[in-house]
Amino acid sequence: MSPQSETPTDTLDRPPLVEKNDSFGEGDKSSRPPIRQDIEILRILSAFGIVWFHSGFDRTGIGYGGLAVFLILSAYLATIRAKAPQPIRQILSQRSQRLLIPWAFWMVAYGFRNFLVDRNLLETDRGWINGLLAGTQIHLWYLPFLFFATIGIDLTIPRLRREWLGPACALGSITLLVTAPAWRAWSDLHGYPTVQYCHALLGLLLGIFLACAKNLPVLWVRLGLGAIALALISALAREVVGVGICYSVGFALCAWILIWPPQLPKAWDVRKISGCMLGVYLIHIIFDRLYIEHTHLPKLVQPWATFASALLVTWLLRRFAPKLARWVV
Repeated sequence: MSPQSETPTDTLDRPPLVEKNDSFGEGDKSSRPPIRQDIEILRILSAFGIVWFHSGFDRTGIGYGGLAVFLILSAYLATIRAKAPQPIRQILSQRSQRLLIPWAFWMVAYGFRNFLVDRNLLETDRGWINGLLAGTQIHLWYLPFLFFATIGIDLTIPRLRREWLGPACALGSITLLVTAPAWRAWSDLHGYPTVQYCHALLGLLLGIFLACAKNLPVLWVRLGLGAIALALISALAREVVGVGICYSVGFALCAWILIWPPQLPKAWDVRKISGCMLGVYLIHIIFDRLYIEHTHLPKLVQPWATFASALLVTWLLRRFAPKLARWVV
């Protein structure tokens, strides 16, 4: 394991816009661990992967691995910071500010867009709760899911022994991978957001396992990694849609960065870009649809244009309207 300190920001989330310890307790700036630039670079690549996948031009499924990376990193970062029990009110306040307020804003924004193009505000054929969790645009499912998942981590992880939690999550991950054809078919029958929630559970277990790896004997870590790799190969061989390629790419990248981090030049600092990735995720659908429906950009250019446009808008908001940006991107 690397002696480097972990990055203090949630994946997809932005670094804090005020000087305080980015955990569930106040602290001065000197108490904050240094930013891990390798993780920040991975966030950027993963966000582009999601944009590429949503463009419809990703025929390999590799771009969808960006979602697996975000899920694994979110669970990993939440787990390494969950060192002591915190008041439930404080947990809810912090998580709501980071996740639910942006979710509510973009629910309204995309709902208004649906109204303008004569679409249903919500798809409620499977009930209002499923409609709300799926969102007025389907990619919004991620925020309420991450809200509930990280609250669960915040409440339970400090009370568990990581020496046992790590192997348990590795075993859970392997079980999900081995049984993927069954639960994937079941979730497909239930539609959104059940499909996404079942798919995301695997990422949470993998992230918690990687976070607990530093508390495990080296042999256990190697056995866990090897068993997960074999289960991933099995999912690849059976061509489980949305699982085999997606999680093989996502887990390989995360395991490499988190367990065997590369040595990067100290002068590198990509935080001004990586801090915009939540905004890119939330906004990119607008530009994706705009370029697909109203332009004739080449297929290889359109995802890059979408990513660059969403990044520019997010950066401008953070630069010139920081108070608004704090709540929406």
